[in-house]
Amino acid sequence: MTFRKYKDLILGSVMLVISGLYLYFAQQIKTRPKIIPSYSNARIFPTILGILLLAMSILLIIQGIRKAKSFDASKGDTGDQVSKEDYLVVVLTLGVILLYVLLMVPLGFNLSTMLYLFVQFMILAPKGKRKPIQFAVIAIAFSLVCFFVFRVGLSQMLPRGIIESLLGY
Repeated sequence: MTFRKYKDLILGSVMLVISGLYLYFAQQIKTRPKIIPSYSNARIFPTILGILLLAMSILLIIQGIRKAKSFDASKGDTGDQVSKEDYLVVVLTLGVILLYVLLMVPLGFNLSTMLYLFVQFMILAPKGKRKPIQFAVIAIAFSLVCFFVFRVGLSQMLPRGIIESLLGY
C-alpha cells in the first residue's frame, strides 16, 4: 500500500468533512428578518459554495476509488515529479492570496479583485502564452459582474474602497 494509490481518496474524504463543516457554519450565519420573504440573504452564497465543494469532494472520492482499483505500483514514479517552478507557483499564489485579503478593505472589492485576478492569471499562465490585455479584460469584467450580482441581485454589500469612495457609490 502506498500513499500515491489512495491520495485522491484521502483528499476527497478530508474535503468532504471540511465541506460538511462549512455547510454547517454557513447555516449559522445570522440574517435579518425581511418584510418580503426571499431566498437572497447572507447565507445563500456560502451555502452554494458549500454544496459545490461537497459535490466536488464526492467526485474526487469516486475518482480516487477508480484510481486505486487500477493502480499499478510497478509503473514507478512517473507523473508525480514536481519541479522547483511548480513550488514557486504555489508560493507566489499563496502570497497573492494573502495580499488580496490584506488589500480588500483599503482598496475595496472591485479594485482588489481586479488586481488579484490579473496577477494570478499572470502567475498561472505559461511564459509563452501570457496575454496581459486579455487577462486585464477578464479580471475587470469578472470583478464588475460579481459586484453587480451581489449588490443588485442579492442586495449584499461588498467592501467599499478608494474608487467607490471617490465616486460616492
